[in-house]
Amino acid sequence: MFDRLIPFLSSIALLIGWEVLMSWPKYFLFSIAAVIIVYLSLLLKLNKWRIKDKDFWLLATPGFGLVIFTTTFLLFLSSNWGKQIVIILVCVASYYFVSYFYYLLRRITSYTPLSLEQTSSYFNIISYLFLAVSLYGFINLLNLKLWYLALLMIAVTAVLTYQFFWINKIEERQNLFASILVSVLMVEYFWAISFFPISHFISGLSLAIIYYTVVNLSLAHFLDKLEKKVARWYLTVGIVCLFVILLSARWL
Repeated sequence: MFDRLIPFLSSIALLIGWEVLMSWPKYFLFSIAAVIIVYLSLLLKLNKWRIKDKDFWLLATPGFGLVIFTTTFLLFLSSNWGKQIVIILVCVASYYFVSYFYYLLRRITSYTPLSLEQTSSYFNIISYLFLAVSLYGFINLLNLKLWYLALLMIAVTAVLTYQFFWINKIEERQNLFASILVSVLMVEYFWAISFFPISHFISGLSLAIIYYTVVNLSLAHFLDKLEKKVARWYLTVGIVCLFVILLSARWL
């Protein structure tokens, strides 16, 4: 009975933790630590506390990453309404993610095929957006060194990309090679965009669009679906979105 409540309890824990963070920013470290511990503990409970289970950690990566990067992203939102909207949307999305997690691990007969695959894809892109905005925010507002943040970008990109290809059942050796290659490629884009005189929100969104295009084209290649029509679609959408965003952005 308790396990069935875990999706709801995890969302409530996120809501309380983020509201505490918004109300008392000086307790940031305490809030994020409490949120991560509670969220992770509830997921481990669903997995019967099997900590050494590699599949569990890969399945949990999208939800866990979204929790962490939403927390950092909230620090750069100045609008209280904006913060509340992000918190509510992420809590609702997390509820469905953990519900799919519950059905897969505890009630497989009720699990809807491809639920976690689709959710993971969306979560990874949103996490990447929040990560990119946060890193550019650290550069623009806190003047942190680009080199250290680039290392973090490489690490997170590798993990999210590996998880994305893994859950889409790409062969291990191809997955490792592609994850490293995408990480190197994205850190170069990260470095280049950092010199643009635009806000960290526009910079982060631009990088997320590039990442979305790259990983989906890579996935289509691995699944032998990289036809001219598919490549043209992703490249056209990506380039058009980038031009619209950059041309309409307020340059600093």
